[in-house]
Amino acid sequence: MNKNKNQRNLNWIQALRGVAALAVLFFHMQPHWDLAPALSLTGSIARWGFSGVDIFFALSGFVVYRSARHSIPERGIWPFVKKRLLRIYLGYWPVLLLIAATTVFVFHENLPSAKKIVFSILLFYPNIWDNWLPPAWSLTMEIYFYLWIALIALLPQRYQIQAIACVMVLLTSWGIGWLIGDRPAVLHGQQPLRYGLTGLGLEFLVGALVAHAYDGKARFFQVPIITIPLCLLLMVSGISLGMTSPYFDRVEIMRAGSFGIMGVSALVLVLCLEQTRFTPPVWLVAVGDASYSLYLLHTFLLDVSGRLRVKLMLDSTPTLLLFMLALPLTIVLISMLWYRWVERPIMKAAL
Repeated sequence: MNKNKNQRNLNWIQALRGVAALAVLFFHMQPHWDLAPALSLTGSIARWGFSGVDIFFALSGFVVYRSARHSIPERGIWPFVKKRLLRIYLGYWPVLLLIAATTVFVFHENLPSAKKIVFSILLFYPNIWDNWLPPAWSLTMEIYFYLWIALIALLPQRYQIQAIACVMVLLTSWGIGWLIGDRPAVLHGQQPLRYGLTGLGLEFLVGALVAHAYDGKARFFQVPIITIPLCLLLMVSGISLGMTSPYFDRVEIMRAGSFGIMGVSALVLVLCLEQTRFTPPVWLVAVGDASYSLYLLHTFLLDVSGRLRVKLMLDSTPTLLLFMLALPLTIVLISMLWYRWVERPIMKAAL
C-alpha cells in the first residue's frame, strides 16, 4: 500500500512538471501562433505561461529539501551538491552542444563571444537576456537555491524550519524594502543583489516548507475535499493579481507574491490529489518525465521551426494553420525522444 501511494505521489508530481513545461512552451509559442489569425486568439492566455517557471521553483523546493534533509546528515554535503549539480549540468550541456553544432554546421553562423560561451556553459548568467540558451537563467537560480538548502540541511533538523523562515524573512524584507525605498531602480531591474537575494527564492523555500509539512503528515493534506478547493481559489487569486501589472513578471518579490502563490498552491493541490483515488493522465506523466528536456529544447526547436517555415514559404492560411497546430506536438515528441535517448542514459550512467 505504501509503495502504491508513493508511486501515485511521484506520478502527480511528474504530471505537475508536465503542466509547467507545457505552460512555458505555449508562452514562447505565442509569437509563432500570432502569425495564424485563428490561433492568435490564444495569446491572451498563453502570455501568462511563463508562470510555469514558478511552479518549477516550488516543485524543486519540495523535492530537493526532502532529499537534502535525509541525505546530507547521512552522507555529508558534497555527495548531495554533486548529485544536484550533475543533474543540472548533464542535462543542460548536451542541449548546448546540439545548439552549437546546429549554429555552425546547419545555420552556418558565428558562435557568440567567448565570454558568453564560457559563462553560458558554467551557468553564470542569472539574466535571461545574457544566456546563449534563454531558459538557462532559471538553472542558475536553481543552483543558488540548492546551495541554500544544502547549508540549511547541515543544521540539526529541529533548527531547519527556523532557518528557512529566517531566510524567507530576509528575502521578503530585502525585496519589499527596496520596492518601497527605491521603486524606480527596482522596476528597471537595478535592485542591489537582485539575484543573490532574489524574491524567487521564496517560491523554492515555501516548497521546502510544504515538504516538511507533507512528511509530517499535516492535517490539511488528509482532507482534500477542503484543501483542493482552497488551492484552486489561491491559484486563481495569484494569477489574477499577477495579471494586473506587467511588473509582477519583472519584479521578483511581486512575482513571488502572485504567480509564486499560484505555483505553491498547485504543488499542494497535487499532493492532496495523491490522497484520492484519482490518477493523472499517463501522457501528462510522460511529458513530466521529459519536462527538463522539453524546457531546455523548446526555444531552440521554435527557432528551427521558424527558419523552416520561411525556407518552405509556408504563408498560405490553411498550410500555416496546420503547421502551427502540429508544432507543439512535434516539439513535445522530440523532447520525449531526447529524454529517452540522451538525457536518461546520461543520467543513469552518471548517477
